[in-house]
Amino acid sequence: MSELPLHRASQMSDFGLHLHRISSPDGRHGPVTYAHRDDYYIFGLIERGEGHGIIDFNELRLTEDDAFLIQPGQVHRFVRSDNADGWLLLADTNLVEAAEKCVFDNFALFDSKFRVDCRRRAELSQLASLLAKRLDGIADAQSMSIAGRLAAAFIGILAEAVQDVVRQPGRNRRQVDIVLSFRRLLAERIAMSRRPSYYASLLNISTVYLNEVVRAVTGMSTSDYIKNEAVLLAKRMLVHTDLSVKEIADRLGIDDYAYFTRLFTRTAGGTPTAFRLRYLG
Repeated sequence: MSELPLHRASQMSDFGLHLHRISSPDGRHGPVTYAHRDDYYIFGLIERGEGHGIIDFNELRLTEDDAFLIQPGQVHRFVRSDNADGWLLLADTNLVEAAEKCVFDNFALFDSKFRVDCRRRAELSQLASLLAKRLDGIADAQSMSIAGRLAAAFIGILAEAVQDVVRQPGRNRRQVDIVLSFRRLLAERIAMSRRPSYYASLLNISTVYLNEVVRAVTGMSTSDYIKNEAVLLAKRMLVHTDLSVKEIADRLGIDDYAYFTRLFTRTAGGTPTAFRLRYLG
């Protein structure tokens, strides 16, 4: 068994940008039907038709006026297209501003896709058309710089649209900030502890309040959220690496191999070994 393929920005172009029409894959950077991950961002816009993909093991249905975001490291693959047309912009992480990265990280709490309004859709389509022409004729540093600015505008408009999603009425900003802080701590320390009280103490709030906030934002209890994150990390390791199931359990700080297998099976609907075989054969 080989590791899950990792596509690198350095392989797609000399300056970390690539753009193409979803309806016209160029053979080198068209939709990829096998599970893989990238070290760059993918920003997508569906102008018409319908497409289906899987991002971090969740199936995604994309229709007209949907935009979507695939973050570096997320496992994904293209499933099928029903006459879908639109744009895919692949961008090196160095080309995404720190503030925009923060916006996209926040969005990870909610989904991988979002709707764009008519004005933004028109702006994005125009920018993509201009960028496609520029990228076709990169001849010097000046034309490369102009292409970079057009890509930055495209990414900025998407970040603005994502910000609207994150700030939708009914979403308490303080609660969202607490859950984001909780997620960051969990990513760093899940192998140390999976107890809600541990993270509540690090956030200087009560365990009861943390549970209330996590449930309000994600619809899950703190305990269930921690279990889901542990299983997601396990899924990534199952397809990213050749580590044994026991070694993956150890990486997650779970000494009881039988417990880890039960936890994974309950959450994912199958054993870790069956999951690995399904994705990597």
